[in-house]
Amino acid sequence: MSATPAVRPFRVNGPAGRPGVASFHIQVVGPEAVACHLPAIADVGGDVFTLPPWRESYPAARGVAARLLADSRRPGFVLALALDGEELYGFAYGVRCSRLARLACHEPGPDFTLKELAVVPRRRGLRLGAALHDAVLARAVPGTRWLTTHTRAAAALGLYRARGWRAVALAGGERLIMSRRDTR
Repeated sequence: MSATPAVRPFRVNGPAGRPGVASFHIQVVGPEAVACHLPAIADVGGDVFTLPPWRESYPAARGVAARLLADSRRPGFVLALALDGEELYGFAYGVRCSRLARLACHEPGPDFTLKELAVVPRRRGLRLGAALHDAVLARAVPGTRWLTTHTRAAAALGLYRARGWRAVALAGGERLIMSRRDTR
């Protein structure tokens, strides 16, 4: 992946539903730039994954940064950040991986797993999650995409279903494995 970040401003609805232009932008960064974003990613994880339905402890929720750092060394790594200036309000990342395909009893192939997508609560409703989702998948290898989410994560499930994901298996009682095919 190129060291040059991709920056994409996007439109959101302003006050009372009036169209506006957000100062947010989506930046895709390569593995070489991950380290400088880890503290902010940990903060977002702490803001998001301690809430229902995940309810992780604060240290465990912040652990998303360590997992992301480890995954940044894997093939096909893609990280997108939602920024307002230098402030991080969300992120999404994924890697080439067939683990979820095997868990869902599907044949592994050129798979890509969307590992995490998080937007801080105070910035939800601005389509940041959709923009992050789309930025990561636009750079992923063609093939089958996989993700897992909580069965009670209504906003996430709505986003994924609107973007063509379908539930294929239940893992651990409260985790839904979802899939979609992208052949570009």
